[in-house]
Amino acid sequence: MATVAESIKYRGKKIEFPLTNPQEIEIADEALHENLARPSTERTKRLKARCRWKHAAAGEFVDSDVRAGIERMRFITEAHKASAGQPEVIRRALGLQNILNKSTLVLQQDEFIIGYHAEDPEMFPLYPELSYMAVQDYLMSDYAPQPVEEAAEINEYWKRYSMQAKGERYFTQEELLQMYQVSTMEAPGFATGYNSICPPYETVVQDGLLKRIEMAKGKIEHAQKEMQKIPWNATTGLDWIGKIDVWKSMIIADEAVINWARRHARLAKIVAENFEPDPARREELLEIAEISHRVPAEPCRGLKDAFQAKWYTYLICHAIDRYASGYAHKEDELLEPYYNISVKEKSFQPMTYADAVEMVEMERLKISEHGAGKSRAYREIFPGSNDLFILTIGGTKLGYVDACSDMTDAILEGARNIRTTEPSIVFRWHPVGREKTKRLVFECIRDGLGYPSIKHDVIGTEQMKYYSKFSKNNNGATDAEAHYWGLVLCMSPGVCGRRKTHKTRSEGGGSIFPAKMMEIVLADGFDWSYSGMQLGPHTGDPTEFKTFEQLWEAFRAQYAYATSKVIRAKDIMRYFESKFLQMPFVSSIDDGCMELGIDAMELSEQPNGWHNPITTVVAANSLVAIKKLIYDEKKYTMAQLVTALRANWSGFEDMRQEFLNAPKWGNDDDYADAIIKDFYEDIIGGEMSKITNYSGGPVLPVGQAVGLYMEIGSRTGPTPDGRFGGDAGDDGGISPYMGTDKKGPTAVLKSVSKVQKNQKANLLNQRLSVPIMRSVHGFDIWKSYMDTWEKLNIDHVQFNCVSTAEMKAAQKEPEKHQDLIVRVSGFSARFVDIPTYGQNTIIARNEQSFGSNELEDLNTELN
Repeated sequence: MATVAESIKYRGKKIEFPLTNPQEIEIADEALHENLARPSTERTKRLKARCRWKHAAAGEFVDSDVRAGIERMRFITEAHKASAGQPEVIRRALGLQNILNKSTLVLQQDEFIIGYHAEDPEMFPLYPELSYMAVQDYLMSDYAPQPVEEAAEINEYWKRYSMQAKGERYFTQEELLQMYQVSTMEAPGFATGYNSICPPYETVVQDGLLKRIEMAKGKIEHAQKEMQKIPWNATTGLDWIGKIDVWKSMIIADEAVINWARRHARLAKIVAENFEPDPARREELLEIAEISHRVPAEPCRGLKDAFQAKWYTYLICHAIDRYASGYAHKEDELLEPYYNISVKEKSFQPMTYADAVEMVEMERLKISEHGAGKSRAYREIFPGSNDLFILTIGGTKLGYVDACSDMTDAILEGARNIRTTEPSIVFRWHPVGREKTKRLVFECIRDGLGYPSIKHDVIGTEQMKYYSKFSKNNNGATDAEAHYWGLVLCMSPGVCGRRKTHKTRSEGGGSIFPAKMMEIVLADGFDWSYSGMQLGPHTGDPTEFKTFEQLWEAFRAQYAYATSKVIRAKDIMRYFESKFLQMPFVSSIDDGCMELGIDAMELSEQPNGWHNPITTVVAANSLVAIKKLIYDEKKYTMAQLVTALRANWSGFEDMRQEFLNAPKWGNDDDYADAIIKDFYEDIIGGEMSKITNYSGGPVLPVGQAVGLYMEIGSRTGPTPDGRFGGDAGDDGGISPYMGTDKKGPTAVLKSVSKVQKNQKANLLNQRLSVPIMRSVHGFDIWKSYMDTWEKLNIDHVQFNCVSTAEMKAAQKEPEKHQDLIVRVSGFSARFVDIPTYGQNTIIARNEQSFGSNELEDLNTELN
């Protein structure tokens, strides 16, 4: 039997909480989520049943058949050797051309959206030109590409040319060792190969690549005429040389992509005409062939065209030309014109709303099968998922006009039906957003998907306008472009559209870990609990700190040291990307690159600097406890605290309880909140904002923990908030530490709303009561919560709506809970694929309920 929430008295009435769906009363709490998947067609039911998930747990792939392919690394190496002596940007284009011309194509039963990025759907490609260290790890694993001897030879070839080799030269050995510990700061991108991008899909679906080729040819013709002018002027004339090479590289890349798509068309036609026995599937394959012959070469004419063109573009930008995490785009607005053609007007590729929902479900399953050849560290920090695939919907257009549409609803309905961990969805919340769409957002959350996560529409839009002021070529986002934003990965908004999008992760994403910094501040910069080395500057013996302000400044020095180093590594990577890792295809579909003849890795029109402090709340709560018990009340000395911490609190349990019970973040406590507000705004955001990055704009913090709160927690010794060494950190950028928010959901919102300055984004995790959310009052309560959240000007919130009973049942019998999805931090994951250590951190989060006091605070109207 399902649990039903107890009745309450509210505004003079007795409020009962019957379930919205009365039939659910027969479903036990422990089995709820296994009864919520409803693929809308027999086709998507079959596709989900045979989906080749590539989830990882503790860095290992859950499916033992998953492995790396060798084709991509083989073909890009062939091209690199053969193109020696040519301009580097041309070499990059020829590399892509060789891969696309020679790679094995994959066409699977039942698929309508076709295309894969490796020679087998169980495989994923590798990228030796990025990091030989990451490839070496695969070579030593069960997932090694075959033949492994050839793969090893290829990796050896790239060692001298790789981004890793180029970047490492500009750091001392001590600096590299500090970064490779991944305990106070993340390892540099040139060593991990991790990347993310927001491709300008709009030019592909609106223009088609044939038009982009003609544009590049026109640019070359113009440049040649400029160079032929008499009298010759070298100060301007020589600039055309590099531009001509960039435009030529665009043409090579676009022609290769068209040929590759048309190879798919020929394959589908051959299968249809020679091998497919089912007449219906035969007709479908012929339609698939027609579509792949047309797009992405030509502009899209209907919704099927748009889904396929978008998928080909995604594969090139995220997996074939180079690895990049994410699925950044504003999907509903991108597809809406084609939805209108096919579903409303029925003038091309006519279909029903239900057909559009099926297309969404099929796309979600393509993403769920997409494997990423990322390094072991990144496999460890995204447990229970393939990678970070996140798209954005909702929000507003210029003038704060609602941007939601029937396409938005189809995306949400497809996600609710098919129940996959990926792609995650972000919904931009604004009061003008239509209620019909918000109800679908609620239903996805209520059904435990963990998404959509919610972003504040106005905060994101105004942030795009703010960053545009720092544009290096005075061509930042216009007001209309500022409204067209999506998350570039978990949390950070960035411009979408035809130009000015985020092209590489050097613009953001470096992680810094304040909890570990708190530990080394109390040891003069030395890491005594994990690496046994000096990780930061000498900031003094903490037992000599006479005032809390001395401790504060010591932390500031450690934070500034790590932050500057992480962002320097990002910018050095960007420098070499612009010289040796150009992206001709991405450049060809960006209007700015096309206009200016500058490669996408070099051109930056819209700054968007952001980096990630993760485990901030552990450090903040520690500062509160120290101030209260050592400097204000003088109950303990710093020397006593250091002694207790070195013993991991062993023998000091009474003392630990006092530090554990000191005021904590998330309870609307004035004492704790005043210190923590200053911590966020003065140090976390204040120090970062002093840095200027490659794009010329300020860098602001984006608190998004992903799975790093587990990884870093395990490498962090005991902390003054009463936490034991090795325990997980806090699971969100600004979320209360698990189990310490004891004053209800509105107290959490009030605390979080106090931090407003010097922040780019901050992740707030909340866990909601399942019986309340599944009741007839669930939507009204959640809606009033969201309205309050919006008025308090909070940037983000995401929800878990899953019972402890169900999670514990899944720990005992994982095979019975394959559809149990939870929100970790910035991504959703299959619960049973998360290591027990991580599962327990989700179970430990407080489940927020809503009594009469909370409903009064939220001014909830209940019938």
